[in-house]
Amino acid sequence: MTAVGSLKQANIRFANQQQGTIITDKFEIIALSGTLANTGLHLHIAIRERYGKVIAGHLNPGCIIYTTAEIIIGTIEDFQFIRAIDKKTGYLELDILPQNTG
Repeated sequence: MTAVGSLKQANIRFANQQQGTIITDKFEIIALSGTLANTGLHLHIAIRERYGKVIAGHLNPGCIIYTTAEIIIGTIEDFQFIRAIDKKTGYLELDILPQNTG
């Protein structure tokens, strides 16, 4: 739902890139959004560097918190979020299904 905090290392994959880019400095987390599912996640992050430049992209493993990261996660109980291979693209895509209450 929301996040604030700081990083001393970020691993961000920029659009149309195969690999993430690791950058080190002191960064403020100004936005974090995406989806979490039992079968995978998809998160984007925006961070601000010391001179105000914003760096944003796909969040990859390997980020290191500097002082704190306050991350608020919400749940939706009526639906289940799963990631399944899309036959057209070959990528894991998000499917939102009604929660099986049976």
